[in-house]
Order: sequence, then C-alpha cells, then structure tokens
Amino acid sequence: MTVDEKLLADDTRARELALDVSRSFIVQAPAGSGKTELLIQRYLALLGSVEHPEEVLAITFTRKAAAEMQIRVLEALQRAVTGEEPEASHERVTAAAARTVLERDREFGWNLLTHTRRLRIQTLDSLNAMIARARPLTGAGGAAGNSIIADAEMYALYRNAAALTFDQLTEEDDFRDATELVLEHLDNYTGLYVEYLARMLATRDQWLPFVGSGSLGPEEADLLRERFDRSLEGVVSAHLARLVASIPEDVRTSLPPLAAYAAVCLEEAGRGEAAICRLAEGASFTDVAAASLPCWLGLADLLLTGQGTWRKQVNKNLGFPAGDDGQKKLMHGLLESLSGHETLRELLCGLRTLPPVDYSDEQWRVLVALFRLLPLTVMELKRLFAERGVSDHIEVALGAADALGTADEPGDVALLLDYQIRHLLVDEMQDTSSAQYRMLEALTGGWVRGDGRTLFCVGDPMQSIYRFRNAEVGQFLLAQKAGIGSVDLETLTLRRNFRSGEKLVQWFNDVFPNVLAATDDPQQSAVSYSAAVSVPAHAAQGRCVVYPLFDSDTDEEADAGFGIIKETLDEYPGDDMAVLVRSRTHLPPLLSRLRKAGIAYRAIEIDRLTDLPEIIDVLALTRAMVHQGDRLAWLAILRGPWVGLHWTDLHAIVCNDAQRTIWELLNDNDRVARLSDEGREAVGRFLENAHVLFDGYRSRSLRERVERAWLSLGGPAVLDETHVVQNVYRYLDVIEKIEVAGSLPDVAELEAALDEEHVSSDVDARLQVMTMHRAKGLQFDHVLLFGLGHVPRPPDTAVLSWIDIPDEHGRPQKIISPIGPRADLERDPLHKYIATEDARKDANELGRLLYVACTRARKSLHLLGHARILKSGMRPVRRSLLHLLWPAVRGEYEAATEAAEDGDGYGAGDGWVLPVLRHLEPAWAVPDAPELLRCRVQPRPVDESAPVDYYWVGAGARLAGTIVHRWIQRATEGRITLLPGNLQALRPVTQRWLREMGIASEAQAPIATRVEDALRGISEDERGRWLLEGDGHAELSLSGVVHGRVESIIIDRVRIGADGTHWIVDYKTSSHEGGRLEDFLQAESDRYRPQLRKYADIYRNYSGADVRCALYFPLLQQFVEVSV
Repeated sequence: MTVDEKLLADDTRARELALDVSRSFIVQAPAGSGKTELLIQRYLALLGSVEHPEEVLAITFTRKAAAEMQIRVLEALQRAVTGEEPEASHERVTAAAARTVLERDREFGWNLLTHTRRLRIQTLDSLNAMIARARPLTGAGGAAGNSIIADAEMYALYRNAAALTFDQLTEEDDFRDATELVLEHLDNYTGLYVEYLARMLATRDQWLPFVGSGSLGPEEADLLRERFDRSLEGVVSAHLARLVASIPEDVRTSLPPLAAYAAVCLEEAGRGEAAICRLAEGASFTDVAAASLPCWLGLADLLLTGQGTWRKQVNKNLGFPAGDDGQKKLMHGLLESLSGHETLRELLCGLRTLPPVDYSDEQWRVLVALFRLLPLTVMELKRLFAERGVSDHIEVALGAADALGTADEPGDVALLLDYQIRHLLVDEMQDTSSAQYRMLEALTGGWVRGDGRTLFCVGDPMQSIYRFRNAEVGQFLLAQKAGIGSVDLETLTLRRNFRSGEKLVQWFNDVFPNVLAATDDPQQSAVSYSAAVSVPAHAAQGRCVVYPLFDSDTDEEADAGFGIIKETLDEYPGDDMAVLVRSRTHLPPLLSRLRKAGIAYRAIEIDRLTDLPEIIDVLALTRAMVHQGDRLAWLAILRGPWVGLHWTDLHAIVCNDAQRTIWELLNDNDRVARLSDEGREAVGRFLENAHVLFDGYRSRSLRERVERAWLSLGGPAVLDETHVVQNVYRYLDVIEKIEVAGSLPDVAELEAALDEEHVSSDVDARLQVMTMHRAKGLQFDHVLLFGLGHVPRPPDTAVLSWIDIPDEHGRPQKIISPIGPRADLERDPLHKYIATEDARKDANELGRLLYVACTRARKSLHLLGHARILKSGMRPVRRSLLHLLWPAVRGEYEAATEAAEDGDGYGAGDGWVLPVLRHLEPAWAVPDAPELLRCRVQPRPVDESAPVDYYWVGAGARLAGTIVHRWIQRATEGRITLLPGNLQALRPVTQRWLREMGIASEAQAPIATRVEDALRGISEDERGRWLLEGDGHAELSLSGVVHGRVESIIIDRVRIGADGTHWIVDYKTSSHEGGRLEDFLQAESDRYRPQLRKYADIYRNYSGADVRCALYFPLLQQFVEVSV
C-alpha cells in the first residue's frame, strides 16, 4: 500500500467513525477536507437519535458560519423531502442521515422545516447571552440584555473607566496608594496609565480569574505570591527535566569530571566569579530542582559560545590551561560528540532566557498595587455599562461563566443545561481561548462516561491564526491528549483535500513540514504538519509559481503583481482570483495600477480610513476647527493640497514663535511678507476662504461645518476618483455619530473610531483583495501571495504581560511579568522571558498563517516577494513569510540572480524619491453652483376666516420640546442610550444648548428638568423604547407636492414595524393638567390630523409603503394612533 493509499484509507475510516453517535471525538480537519459537510452529517446523525431536537447543540464562532450550517442542514432535509438522490458519495451519506431525521420528525411531531428555531445552531456569543439571561436578577442578566458595543465605542468606554480611577487620588485609602504606586512606575505619565489600563480591560476575561474582583488583603496577596512563585519554579523545573532527558548517557558519565576540572582551574586562576566555577563540587546533572539553575547555567557557559553554538576552542579561558593536553583532548572529544545533538543545544541555550524563580519584594509590591487597582477599574466599567445600558461581549461571557460555575461547582444554569443538552458539537475548536475552554468544561462538567452524552469538536490546529483574539491552539492539542474536563475524546484526522489540485497538495506536503514545527508543543503553540492527499478528480492539476524579486522596490513589486493578475485573468476568463497580503499597507501601489487599468476588484476591509491621504487631510481640518491651538493640524493644512506651502515657507511662518497660534501668525503681515511669492499668494487665497473654519460654531453641527469648510477650500477638486470622495463622506458620517453639541469631546476617540472603519468595495468582480486572516474559510481558483518579503511593525510593549504554561497534567500555570517604564521592562529578565515565549508563539503562528494563505488555492498559487542581496549573500528579511519559504524557493531566486547577471540585473537603486504632493492649481476658485431646476412655487393663500393656531405652552416648554427632539434623534440613531439612570449625565449638554439659545443660567433648571422628565418617560415606557429602537428614520426631511404646492416637512420618527407597516410618529412634549386625559388626547389628535395626513401623503409617495400615523407624548407615556 502506497503512502497516498494509506492516507485515503485512514480518511475513510475517520469519516465513518465520526458518525458513531455513541462516542466523543476531536477531529483534525485540514484545509479543504470537507469539515463543514462532516459536521452537518454528525449533527443530522445526532438529530436522528434524540427525542427532542433541542438536545443537540452546535456551537460556531461566527454568525456567518452558524447561518451557513443551518441553511445546509435545512437544504439537506428539503432534498430528503423531495426524494432527491445525489451522485457524490459524501452527499449520499448526508442524504441518508437527513431521511432518518425526517422519520424522527414525523414520529415526534417536530415540524423542523416549519419551526426552524428548534435547530440549536448558534454562535458562542449568542450562547453566552442566553446563559447570562437565564439569571435576570443578577448583573450578568443585565449585561446580556444591554446593547452590545464594540471597536472604537467600546475602547472609548475602557479609557473612560481607566481615567475614573484618578478619583482615588483624592481619597485616603489603599486604592490611593495603589494608584500612586502604579503611576510612579509609569513615570507619572497619565496618558500611558489610561492607555494601559484600557488595554487591560480589553483582556479582563484572562486576568480576572487570578486577580479576582474584590480587594486584595495581605493574606490573599501572600497566597497569590506563593502561587506565582511556584509557577516560576515549575517552568524552570520542567525545562531542566527536558534537558536532563536529552543528555546522552555517555555524556552524562564523562561530563561531570571535566566540568569539575574546569571549575577548579578557573578558581585557581582567580576567576571565581565565572559561572563555570559553580560546577566545582562535581554536579551530576540530574538535579531538576529550580534551585539548581545557577549550576546548569555554568554548564551552558562551558559547552556553548555566547551566540549559543557548540564551542570549538578549548583553552584557559574555559578552564583548560596549557600543559594538560589530556583533559583538553577529552573535552574536544566530548564537544565533537555533541555536534549533532540539536535539541540538547537548544535546551542549553534556553537556560539563559529562563525567568528567575521568584519575584523581588519591590516587583511584588507594584504587582499587588496593580491587582488592587484592576478590580476597581472593572467596577468603574460596570458602572458605565449600567449608566449607558450597554455591554461588550466579554462582559456577557463573564456573566455566562458566572452563571455556569465550574466543572467542580456547577451553577443552577449549568445544571439546567446539563438536563437539556445531550450532544454538543463545537466548530473551529482550534480558535478557543482559555475562557471559552473553561466554558466547555463547565457545560460538560456533570457528564459521566457511559451516560449517552457526547462531545464532538472539529478544527484544524494548522489553521489557528487568531492569537490576537486570545485564541490558544495549545487547548486543542491538550484536548487531543487529555480530553475536555471529564469527557475523553478520541482523535480523528481527515486526510482528503477536496479543494486543491494534486500538484498543489504535493507541494504543501513537501514544503510545510519544514515551515511548521517538527512536533506538537502546547506550551509554545507549536503544531506539526499533517499530510494530505488529493482526490482523483484533481489528478495532475494545480501548480505553484515563484516570482523572484530583489531589494525592496515597491513600484517593481506592484508592476510584477499587476502583470501576474492581468495574465491570469486573461488566460482563465471563467475563473476567480484572490490577492492575499499579510498587511494592508503593502497594497496601495498595486491597487492604484489595477484602478488605472480598469481591472475591477473587490477589496475586503483593506484600507482603514486613517490610512488614506484624503482622510488625513480632512482629519487635520477637523482638528484645527475644533481646537485653534492644535499647531500640528494647522501646519498639516498649510502643507496639504489646499494651500501647498513648501517647507521653507512653513518654517518662516512658525520660526521663533511658539506662543501664538498658527491662525494668529497667518494674520501677522510682517511674518507673511517673509514668505516666497508663491507662498504669499497661497496664504492669501487661503485667508480669503478661511472664515468657513469659524462660521456657524454655535448654530451648525460639526459635520456640517467640516463639510462646508472642505468644499470651500477645494477638497473635492484634488480628488480624481469617485470612491475617494465617498471615503470623505464616510468620514463625515463618523463625525456625526460621535460629535456632541457641535464639537468633539475627545479627538483620540475620533481617531479610534476611524481606525475601526475599513473601506471595502462591493463590486461584484472576479478579483478579490484581502488580508490572509480575512481569507480563512474561503477558496479561489487562483491565489497570489503578494509582498511576501515585507514584515509589519512589532507590537507595543504591554503594561502587564502573562503567559499560561501547561503543567504535566495540562493545567495552565500563570506566569506574570512585573510592570514599569518601557525602558525598565526591556531589561527585566522575567519580562524578557515572557516576551521570548510570546515571540516563539507568534513565530509558530506565522507559519500557520502561511499555510492558510497557500491552501486557499484550487488551481494555481503565485508567490511574489523580494529578497535582499547583501555582501554576505542573498536572503529574505527575518520574520517575513518569504523567510519561512526560503528552503523551498531559494533555488528559483538563485537561478533568477544568475539570469540577471547575464542581463540588465534586478532591483532598483537607493536614490532619494520625493513624494508626489497633491495641490490645487493657483487659479482654482470655488465653482458657481448650478442653477436649480425651475419649478413654480405657489404662494399659499391666507384664509382670513380660518381660526388662528395658538401656542398653548410657554417659551420654556417649547425650548424643552426642541431639546427633547434632539436627544430622541440621537438615541434613535444609536449615538446615545437613554436610560432612567443616565439622564442626569445629559444635563451639562442640555444646559450648553440652552446657553446657545440665549437662556440665562438661572432660568435653565426648570427647562432641563422638563427635558429629563420627558426622556425618562420615553425610556421607562415599553412603547417609547419601541420607538427608540428598530428600523426606520429619525428627523426625516422630505419635500413633495401637496394640492399643487411644494411642501417641505420633517418627520420626527418613522418606525418600521415587524409586519412591514411604516409608522409616522410625531413627538409632542405637551403635559396635561386637569380635565379628562381622553378628551385632551382626542383634541390633540384632531388638531394634528391635517399635519399627519400631509406627512403620510408625502412619505407614501417617497417610500411606496403602507403608512399609519400616531402621536407620542413622552411626559404622559401615551401613544395615540391618528386615522388619516
């Protein structure tokens, strides 16, 4: 039997076993192995064995994956209803399982095709929310009921919570001391303090289990220190145990006397401080206690150079003086015998990066301060969540974990689920975090072997690429060996690759054993390669092509990439193609060429708004308008395309004057006179239009002001593509979401929001462009890996870093670093150890990212990247993907170099290239607005006999109504959350608006109170909350012809109901005193019926929808439908 035949047989056997619903499995499913189909087959097989479909729960990690799985299950059931018999063998297996489910469906009356919600296929986040909601009287239940925030909005809340801890500096307690101590160790840099605590909140599910959520007393601190010290000792001991096991027996015998001899000689030579001297007492090199580490470090110095290679020279510096050639000869022989023991060398070298076995008293003092401060930060965050009625996914997950309890101490919800769930399926198991792994342990905590319940986990550790989302592939590897909690798992491995051609699969098998780790290692997140075999349908298909480039010339690389794309699309007109990159920053030159050539492509979340030049310009404009003292923003405007000053002119403007603002300097005629002729002319043109930067400060929104300034200064005139202009309007939409009363509370919040806005094109094109991470789970006929020679910038140093080291039983042991200024951290041995281990994990994940990228290809794979030609030879940049591929592609690069020597050569020179600056032409002026379409606006006749409409409320009530409308609009648009508990926080903005309306401070209180009463009414009323949420429009402006006249209207709220009805709702902040309420509401309905009828006519023509009208009175909590 050949290797391929054995792999095929193993694959067939694994797929058959996976459908045994009496056993629990963990399945390793490599790229293209048909994982989803197998998962569906297992799910259907389980449905065919239970009395209630809710007994089977399938968990996925994304809504897309959950929806796809549910659709495919329903499609299989629908085909079974029609009796359709597929041809493919794996589809016949699915069809047979579906027919069994239909029989079960008829037997127990499930009606699955009608009641699809009975299929429990859901994301982990939705499961967390369901579990947390099962305890509605707890904080967990409240978090699950809140709206979920993410990205920039969430991070702004983290920063807000971190900043609130500064309040402790005014108190006299342990929290004040903790805050001061942490600040001191961050050089009293408050910005860094807030940033670091905010980052910690973003990972609180990882550290809360060991930090706790309450105050840390002296006894608890001592116990925690003992625990962490034991973890450090465990790391050292485990490393020494592996080292002892790797020493050959003959070396173990001959080494001690030679080591003792060298130690004695060095002491006699007056070098008693040398590490080798610790070997003087004749070490046996079998001691694995952490206390023996100094002795082992002496052995490392004896056998290895400072660079970590085996020593070749044996001399007096090593403890072998001249005159005793016998000992020297023995030592030379020992070193020569070790030359092939690479594992031993790596372990000896690793001794030098091991952490100390305990924390210093000062380090621990600062850590305890941080451990006291972090729960306080979490408390502030919870308070902000409660005030604003929001939450994040972490809070919901923590609530679910609290509701579940642990495997040893399950909560009430866990016991309830234990009764309901008999079979659990987990997709993408390789992407679970430690917290999610603990959740699976809690869900299965009550299971007993032989009770008929099963766990089925599917994933591919070779595709685990989400460490930045806290995914830990070591959990998958440990589950393969030890199961999950009380559930033993049998390991199955799929081998068939249904996606890629035979030659591509063979290339994967040849290349990736050297790219990925040699063996699995949960501690280092190392995963070995699992060989695959192609299916007969793809025999002799597939190819991999390498395109060598030399030195870093982005234009040459972009030209080469463009050529590959064009040739491939032309040659295969019916195929699709993808360009995959490690980082978005590598793409702009290539995308520019594609656009100029008219090659349509779909870019998937490629550009962040903050990376785009047009956004950089308009962001500088915004910052200058918000804060006149922002010198950097003003200088960016002057250097940018709308003014275009040279550096010399910029210098002349600011030279020797750091006190005045740029605006003041621009209005200094003597200073402007020093500019060049071109500079004076540009500044003059700018000053003519600069008034738009200040106009409307009190009367217009910030979005309106920025847009008006951008248009007046010529913003669109320097943009030559429609999608670029659209990017600016996306930017303006972001401003509109976060501005408060015409300004920005925090520019950093705007920049964070922009970082989360990625530009995607929705063009339906054969070519797609995306990052390698984004491509996971997708497949394409042809794949180009572009920019393989580049590396991204390294990550920032964290205030607190930690790693989980599994012990011999697979239980994670926490190793945590001290904190301090970045310069101190870089010198700290424990922090360096954690950084080294993290770097190892990142390096292992990088190989897996390359595997994911390559295995997206069905027919052809194209590799493009540059290597450097140095005096020492040709090689790619370390940490680049090309560096990982180098053993496989080096031959092609060397051949290309030889060809270049015979021709014109490769690479470009290192000459200085000036950036191309965009700027307006000097003669540019704001174009005249086009003429409006001619239409006849008929004057409205005045009916002298008509009754006069009176305002039945005073001026204060009208102003309150205006402000209530503003707040309701913001709440409807999702910019704020109205809750009874957070209304007081809105008062400062309400008072600012009243000041802008000319209301004196002493007259504001009753108006502000009326506003809060109205907002409280709508937020406490079920119908009011219905109006605030859901689909529709707020403050919708429309124009239409009514009775032959052009009418313009603004509709307070259009709420689209679940039945598709469009409700036009007018808010009325009237109050009612005396008389019957019913009579008052009827009178108001009659009064506003003509207005609502007009609204309905115009809106119906606009939308074509079924329309109903109503009035809503927040102060009365009354919703009154008005027939029109």
